[in-house]
Amino acid sequence: MISPATAKRILQPLLLITGVMLLLAFVAVFLSPSAMASGHQWLGLGEFPDRPITIYLAKSTSLLYAIHGVLMVYTALTITRNWEFVWLFGVLHVVMGLTMLFTDISAGMPLYWIVGEGLPVAAMGFVILFLFRRSNQLS
Repeated sequence: MISPATAKRILQPLLLITGVMLLLAFVAVFLSPSAMASGHQWLGLGEFPDRPITIYLAKSTSLLYAIHGVLMVYTALTITRNWEFVWLFGVLHVVMGLTMLFTDISAGMPLYWIVGEGLPVAAMGFVILFLFRRSNQLS
């Protein structure tokens, strides 16, 4: 079993890496509609619906992912001062991952998308919660 001290040492880089990965979504905020359409086609999702609402939703969602990444990086870099946010990120990732899973299924997304999006996010949440709980056994 993982020791409480090891669990605490793992959490900071885990949050930092996850946050940096989420920050990559910031690039999509600046994609042109034609670049979004190319990516959409490349992913096998058919023709991109080039409409204002689609472009708005894609860019604003990417921005929210990036903001989430900033908050995770900040929490990782100030982990002692913001310890309770670690628990919150764990819970939010579980809820978000499961919600994404059901959303992907109901939207008719391809299997690779369903398996590659919601499940890993929920799994990360469970890992964060496990490490958080384990590291709290230090006291």
